[in-house]
Amino acid sequence: ASTKPAAWQAYLEWHVLNATADALPKRFDDEKFTMWRFLSGQQKQRDRWRRCVTATDAALGESLGRFFVARHFAGESRDVVRQMIVAISEAFGERLGELDWMDEKTKERAREKRQQVAYLIGYPSSWRVYDFSLDKKVYAANVLAGRAFEVKRQLTKVGKPVDREEWQMSPPTVNAYYDPLLNQMAFPAGILQPPFFSARSGLAVNMGATGETIGHELIHGFDDEGSQYDAKGNLASWWEPETRRRFEARTQCVVDQYSAYEPLPGVKINGKLTLGENIADIGGLKLAFRAYRALRKGAEERLVADGFDEDQQFFLSFSQSQCTKWREERARTLLQTDTHSLQKFRVNGSVTNMPEFARAFSCAEGKALNPKQRCDVW
Repeated sequence: ASTKPAAWQAYLEWHVLNATADALPKRFDDEKFTMWRFLSGQQKQRDRWRRCVTATDAALGESLGRFFVARHFAGESRDVVRQMIVAISEAFGERLGELDWMDEKTKERAREKRQQVAYLIGYPSSWRVYDFSLDKKVYAANVLAGRAFEVKRQLTKVGKPVDREEWQMSPPTVNAYYDPLLNQMAFPAGILQPPFFSARSGLAVNMGATGETIGHELIHGFDDEGSQYDAKGNLASWWEPETRRRFEARTQCVVDQYSAYEPLPGVKINGKLTLGENIADIGGLKLAFRAYRALRKGAEERLVADGFDEDQQFFLSFSQSQCTKWREERARTLLQTDTHSLQKFRVNGSVTNMPEFARAFSCAEGKALNPKQRCDVW
């Protein structure tokens, strides 16, 4: 009430223009990029065709996805990923039985939640129909039409049963997610591509990259935030109080570990901000390794590639899947705002807590990646 109408007008007008600048005349787009350049260090706009693909994915993601899936996710890929998910889920069940900090009542509820986790692989079972018109001459009109369609689609869901088959990402998206409200994981076809996954790759390679991602999303159901939701996706306290206290004591070790990392001079990782993702990284890698070992148990032949055995391939695949280069400006922004640690520390932070990594590469005890003290949550 104390803010003058002119200030509100400027504030709201800025939000409208900022949200639509990509579709407005060049001077608006350039002005928005000036701000982005300051935050990211990016020196020039992405190629026009890349930006057009991104816009098409945002407005017509599943229509675009049908072409992507037909070209890049055919054959046995879906079945192979499903087998990996089952193996990792079973590994989590085994891990539950080993935890000395969790009481039996909470373990039983955790088992129930694990058994009810739903998962989506690759693409939707039925494709979305986009029933709005496109203007061949006015790009901004198409952007607004796509947004209006999506708002209407969301509003029509009010009062109707929850659809656990609905995707929150388009098939070409290079990402994955866990939704605690649905107790559901999803892995779009976009991330089930090399270097993350290939039906022709060895098991160790697939498990190191995509297997870790699967384990990561599963652990999100039991991290500092996901653990507050029960098997049905309801916000509920299903942990016994003493178990919760023990869990928080163990997660403090993770906070302290990552808070000590200094990616840029004078700038450290925020261990509290990134806690959930760090827990999922460490736990997901452990589950993937356990599942890989279980599936390869009794194998007649051990695969060696470029002199690396299967355990080494597993960890190399994980690290390669995280390869990223950031400009310093972008890294500084991410360190303050992103719930994920920078990729180098997602890798080193995870393997530091796995003695299997130290054995695979003969790391001397007490060195950076083979410390005497490790964090052990999941």
